Amino acid sequence: MERYYGCLKNLRARVAFGAAAFATSATLMLAVLGAFYSVSSEALLADSPEARSALAACESRGDDVARRNCVRRLVANAQAREAGASQVLTVAARRRGVGR
Repeated sequence: MERYYGCLKNLRARVAFGAAAFATSATLMLAVLGAFYSVSSEALLADSPEARSALAACESRGDDVARRNCVRRLVANAQAREAGASQVLTVAARRRGVGR
């Protein structure tokens, strides 16, 4: 069997290449996870006739800042309704459990 005389013969070189590969992989993984996190934290409106008419009302505003504020209020109201609905479901489930 022949001895290996390549560039990774030295232990320090192997450790350095391994550390560089680990750092590169970790950086790429953090970038991908960060991209998924930033997309998942964006608020979205469900597509419904009510949402479309509300967005049309926002789009009819002339000022760009007023339009953005209107859309933000719509999303905040939708999130508050969803949070309220989940709380109602939680309370109803607890009451059903207590009644048994």
